[in-house]
Amino acid sequence: MKIKQQRFITSTAAVLMVCLLVSGYFAVAQSGSSDDPLVTQSYLDAVITPKAMQTAENAANAQANTLSARINELSQKLNESITAAAAAVASDETFLKRVSAAGGGTAADSGTWRSLTLSAGQKVYLAAGAEVVLRSGAATCVESGGRGLVNLSEVGELSEGEALDLYALYTATTQSAGLQATERTKVLISGDYSVA
Repeated sequence: MKIKQQRFITSTAAVLMVCLLVSGYFAVAQSGSSDDPLVTQSYLDAVITPKAMQTAENAANAQANTLSARINELSQKLNESITAAAAAVASDETFLKRVSAAGGGTAADSGTWRSLTLSAGQKVYLAAGAEVVLRSGAATCVESGGRGLVNLSEVGELSEGEALDLYALYTATTQSAGLQATERTKVLISGDYSVA
């Protein structure tokens, strides 16, 4: 009787173990489904997605900053190259001849270009049709009869107080329009003028 009782207990224990193993398998196999997810949607929305978005935004900002710094560096190098080239042209002795040939000579004294150095505050009044090129320094436009200087290099007109561009060719369309130096300035003039 004891052997039968032991076999019954062993058989029952074996059946219970099999049942536990089968139910454990199904419990593990069903986890991660849409009914019982391993990671909840709220966890994704509240934790994972914001972290991923912040990481992507930081990487994009870092790349943009690097690109912006490179563009600024290249722009500065280009400006330095242009300034150096302009200074080389301005110091070139043949510059006067080039300007004279390009100017065409609409001034009364056509074809003759004179170099003039002005102190800060000095004004140059041009005859109608006279031409001027700012070689160095800085100057602003002086109007006459509501008209300033015409920029022949860029086809535009300067009004009272507007700054002249270096190496641009200007002409006076009215008598006594001109320029005023705001610092030590060198200009080339073709045509009649007076200094005040």
